[in-house]
Amino acid sequence: MNEQLHHSAKPYGRLPEPQFTPELLALIKSGKVYSLQHVLETGIPVFDGHAPFRNMPYIRHSDSEGRLRGAAGFASEFTMMGQHTGTHIDALCHFSKRIGDERYFYGGETVSDAENHEGISKLSIDQMPPIIARAVLLDIPRALGVEVLDDSYAITADDIRLCEAKQGVAVTPGTCVLTRTGFARYWKRDNQRFLKRHAGVNLEGAQYLVEQGAIAVGADTIAYEVLPSPTHEVHSYLLVDQGVPIMECLHMEQLAREEVYEFVIIVTPLKLKGATGSIIHPIGIG
Repeated sequence: MNEQLHHSAKPYGRLPEPQFTPELLALIKSGKVYSLQHVLETGIPVFDGHAPFRNMPYIRHSDSEGRLRGAAGFASEFTMMGQHTGTHIDALCHFSKRIGDERYFYGGETVSDAENHEGISKLSIDQMPPIIARAVLLDIPRALGVEVLDDSYAITADDIRLCEAKQGVAVTPGTCVLTRTGFARYWKRDNQRFLKRHAGVNLEGAQYLVEQGAIAVGADTIAYEVLPSPTHEVHSYLLVDQGVPIMECLHMEQLAREEVYEFVIIVTPLKLKGATGSIIHPIGIG
């Protein structure tokens, strides 16, 4: 078997057991809380292969007449969506690699042993712990002196090192690394551009982040790596080879405007048994 698939036991890939430490508390300066989630609504971009977003009333206030005694009324809704819709995180079972006649997940888990009609029993999102970690925002466009990266721009390790130097931050062991490309400006405005040719981290850049100690990564794009990407080699490298979860469609514009480059991030995936990902509402505390 591929040597990259052998790893020592971890709670979930490279994610440590969640703990709010004094070191994390020391990162909080103002206590300001930043939302990193896009609003879920009709018309948002959704990658091919994932269910579109639909939200509709189930019971309107007028429908609830007579259900309760007195003057009270209520409403509820029905929401249909895939877990890779909007701001979300990929479970380690989202990708596999074929070696010979078998497919493998991170750690050498075999797909044939894990996949069934109820989903995936190994490395699914219900097994992912919450993430509470130091986070670094890498504002690549600002470092390169542009407002938004070019279509299909590949972010290299040199770009990342330049950004670290200009921002005065460093990716260190235990860090969650968020990469801004500027493509959030195309969200729901130019969905085809957002879905088909966004900038992203290339394989060399991803390898650099892992070597520096990244435990999770994220971006303001829908596929993390540069598109088009016929092989999705960065997803395979991070999820299968290295056990590094990926967050996508993060909303980081407020952090970038206020030049908040280091903060505490809290991410709580939904406990969806057998699922390959989860919608999330991450928050940053600066």
